[in-house]
Amino acid sequence: MKLITSSTIFSLLALLIFTSCGPNPTEEAMKKYNKAVSLFQDGSYNSAKLVIDTLLVDYESEIEYVVKAENLLREIKIDEQKRNLLFLDTALQEQQVILDKLMKNFTISKEYGSKEVLIHKRQKPQNSYNRIYLRAHLDYKGNFYISSRYSGDHYINHNQIRVYNQGQSVISSEVSPDGFNNRKFEDSGSFWEVVNYKDGKDNGIIDFIAQNTDKPLKAVLIGKEHSYIVLEKFDKEAIRDGYEISFVLKEIASIKEQISNVNTELKRLM
Repeated sequence: MKLITSSTIFSLLALLIFTSCGPNPTEEAMKKYNKAVSLFQDGSYNSAKLVIDTLLVDYESEIEYVVKAENLLREIKIDEQKRNLLFLDTALQEQQVILDKLMKNFTISKEYGSKEVLIHKRQKPQNSYNRIYLRAHLDYKGNFYISSRYSGDHYINHNQIRVYNQGQSVISSEVSPDGFNNRKFEDSGSFWEVVNYKDGKDNGIIDFIAQNTDKPLKAVLIGKEHSYIVLEKFDKEAIRDGYEISFVLKEIASIKEQISNVNTELKRLM
């Protein structure tokens, strides 16, 4: 029979003392929880969540503090969403102020059936019946494009435009005749052509006009024949303002969607 030596007894006693004097899991969990509460009260949400994550992983057997930590985490998330909602509401109001200012020269129309579109007051169809010009098209979703409008005593069959000024020039993509985005019609001896430059087919013309509304821009409608025009000031402003409004409308739509998501999350948490 092997005798237990005094050194072995001493080692066992040391181990027992060390184990009995080790960290108390309940106390450690409590400290973690209290630290998370303090960080939350100071507004340090991310730091508080990191402490909670550690508590939930390292002290999962301490049920009392696990439950408290999970409840605290829910409170933090609710407070975060409320903060987000306040920020988004403020951002929405700011964008609405910008929109209201830009909208002063635009009016609502239902010229395309039941869909409401925004038209510059100087570009109403009844005011532009026999004009050759570039028109701004905008809807409430922020979709924006331009079209070239030709009116004359014969067709020129244009499918492209170029806008230029003092050596600077931008040309659109070609739009093939399709009866919709490139269409023409005749009435009582007058001939009309309408070409829509959607989905980027303006090729940078919109931005060029928006950046140069103070300059004497010219345009040419390119087809079997050409038609040259000097862009009216209000036509350039209509394109510039409509372009800017399109970004504001898209931003407003994005903010509203985020507000809806936040409210949905708040309902889930509460």
